[in-house]
Amino acid sequence: MKMLVVIPARFGSTRFPGKPLAMVAGVPMIQRVFERVASAGPEACAKVVVATDDARIADVVRGFGGEAVMTSADCPNGTVRCHEAVVALEEQGELFDGVLNVQGDEPFVHPDQIAQLAEMLQKPDAAVVTLAKSMPADPEIHSPHRVKVVRDLAGRAQMFSRSPIPHGDGPWMQHVGLYGFTRTALEALVQLSPTPLELREKLEQLRWLDHGWRIDVGTTTHLTPSVDTPEDLAAIEGLIADGNLGA
Repeated sequence: MKMLVVIPARFGSTRFPGKPLAMVAGVPMIQRVFERVASAGPEACAKVVVATDDARIADVVRGFGGEAVMTSADCPNGTVRCHEAVVALEEQGELFDGVLNVQGDEPFVHPDQIAQLAEMLQKPDAAVVTLAKSMPADPEIHSPHRVKVVRDLAGRAQMFSRSPIPHGDGPWMQHVGLYGFTRTALEALVQLSPTPLELREKLEQLRWLDHGWRIDVGTTTHLTPSVDTPEDLAAIEGLIADGNLGA
């Protein structure tokens, strides 16, 4: 399968305006994401683009040698922005079998995770794939910014929530905001209507589950903290300073 990686990035985040351009140890966040994804190599990603509606982000991406695809300002979510970028590239004659969606607030996404998603998507019955990390029992399970996922015995998602699931003491699985879609699955997903559970949790992947789509959830051991708020960024800078994350 020929894989395209799309990194949706918008300037107007409610909780952290201008987040893609925030500096992480002296490097713009969007540059960190782009370069780490690209380092997975051509087998995992034949092409990497940033999909944005903001000229400031596009200028920074092109400035460090990346490719930016301009998308509309009214995309309701990253999946729709990802789809717009795919369609724009197809109109230029570039065709892909699979699409990986890597959020622009994952400055420490690991190349192995990109390769893992690409490999999962190669399976004959795969349509939508994502990753999660097993976490020890700790207070982070109560944070609404840490999305939890519960899998069935076959490794398929049963539920995603911002609430602490499953109930009771013990480890839990934190969802990692990376997705892989077959090209046909992506086309179908952007046609789906929102669902009450999705709107309540503010988690788009619940729409897919509600409409009967299967989501395969692989496990990763890599620590890849995302940035939802300025406080998250400060915490990451602290991890870098302490040597717990590579700068």
